[in-house]
Amino acid sequence: MASVESITRVLGITAEDVERRALRALINEELRRVRAEKILILARYGVREFSELWRKVEEGTVDDTVAHDDIVRLDYLEHKERELENILRELEEK
Repeated sequence: MASVESITRVLGITAEDVERRALRALINEELRRVRAEKILILARYGVREFSELWRKVEEGTVDDTVAHDDIVRLDYLEHKERELENILRELEEK
């Protein structure tokens, strides 16, 4: 396995750059996974965002007892998405 030292030498970048790029790639991968899961859940109800699903629940178009687990999961995924986006912004600022 290549060492950080050999990677920095070959690429001509610092170890800090290697770490930042690796973290960015990892965060982007997790962000794609979170967004894909959100899309799958929303598609189940024929909506594009959480607020549309919530509106359907309030209107009675979607039974909240049926959608409860998905609503809770979406809330968690939206929170996680915001956290990951914040981390990416912090990495970009460095």
